[in-house]
Order: sequence, then structure tokens, then C-alpha cells
Amino acid sequence: MDIALKKLDLMQRLMLIWDEAALKRVAQAIESEVPEVDEDFTAGEIAELDRRRARHLRGEGKSYTLEESIKKLRDSGK
Repeated sequence: MDIALKKLDLMQRLMLIWDEAALKRVAQAIESEVPEVDEDFTAGEIAELDRRRARHLRGEGKSYTLEESIKKLRDSGK
């Protein structure tokens, strides 16, 4: 299984966890493996997100259902 499919599988499995203690254990495991990520966006990034949202609201962009998105991700790994 390639890395993109493995990540997708892990995300789907994570969505099935509802037990708070289990989620805390998963979060600790992830935090021990993944470096700290700076989540602040630059002004340019925010402007681009605003432009994309405006295009989407005008109906100019292409959007996908969850199923279509998953299929596209899976197909991209082939």
C-alpha cells in the first residue's frame, strides 16, 4: 500500500474512534511522531483562500462529494 492510501486509511479509522481516552492515546502517539506545526496563515494565503471561496460561492469552482474525493485519492495512487 502506498503512503497516500495508508494515510487515507488511518484518517478513516480515526474518524471511527469515539472513546475520549482512546483519542487521547492516538493524539499522544501522533504528537510523538510529528513535529510541531505552525498553523498561522500568511496574509497572502488568507487572500488566496478568500478568492477560492468566492469562486466556489459563485458556482465557478468544481466541488466533490466525500465519495468522489476518496475515489480521486485512491485513483491517484495507481
